[in-house]
Amino acid sequence: MKQQWTDPRGGHLRLYHAIIDSPAWSCLSAADQRVYVALRRALGKSNNGDLSLPLSRAKHYGIKSPATLAKSLRALAAVGLIAITRRGGCTRGGQRLPTLYRVTDEQVHPMPVKLIEASKATDEWKAIASIAHGRALIATGEAAAKEQAKKKTLLQNLNCTTTENEAVTAKTASAIEAWRPRPLRKLKQAAGAANGEKCSDTTGLAATGT
Repeated sequence: MKQQWTDPRGGHLRLYHAIIDSPAWSCLSAADQRVYVALRRALGKSNNGDLSLPLSRAKHYGIKSPATLAKSLRALAAVGLIAITRRGGCTRGGQRLPTLYRVTDEQVHPMPVKLIEASKATDEWKAIASIAHGRALIATGEAAAKEQAKKKTLLQNLNCTTTENEAVTAKTASAIEAWRPRPLRKLKQAAGAANGEKCSDTTGLAATGT
């Protein structure tokens, strides 16, 4: 039986020339690039799609702030170098789940336990035509994240009330699926809303959890 060759210098990761010479890579900040390297450091033969980067590990790559980590992950997703396979959150049992990612230049193998389906490499980063194009997408993503954070803050400041005869909506989830509590009823119009917009229910998610 032929022995499989192993690198005597140990493990390594590949940064392909096509990626690091691309506009998608060039429009990233140094912190964004370090986050990509840190995320790809965990890539094995069959775990693409099951990649996460907690701050405790990111600190070894010079990323010391959770805000910097979240911003860099959003930038990498905006230019198509990574994509989310499962958003993080809390399970019904109170377990905290991280957001999982895939690198888009590699295929994903199925992981039914984590609700991750198989897919081929998608290479969205190849669609970035220029550095200006990539930076514009990153800026758009940041603006959307800030708007989402503002809406979340507004909803958290509202009071949720119910009537005695109103039905409660049920929600079921698997043991490993992130669960987010739903309100018992639609929120009443915010009394102090400056722009007169009506409140809707609070279902939804604010990074990305890392």
